[in-house]
Amino acid sequence: MSEQKISFENELNRLKDIVDKIQDETLPLEESIKLYEEGNKIIATLSSLLKEAESKVENIVTINK
Repeated sequence: MSEQKISFENELNRLKDIVDKIQDETLPLEESIKLYEEGNKIIATLSSLLKEAESKVENIVTINK
C-alpha cells in the first residue's frame, strides 16, 4: 500500500474543527480529551511540514544567490 501524502491545508482544517468542538461546552470531557490528543498530534505534524517547507525555501534562496 502506498503512503498517503498529508495535506497541510486538510490537517489545518481538521485542527480548526477540533478547536471548535472543544470550545463547545456541551462536549463530554472524555471526548474533549481525545480531541485534544488528536489536536496535539496534528500540531506536531503541521510543525514538521512547516520546517520542511522552510528548508526548501532556504535551499531555493541559497541556490538563487
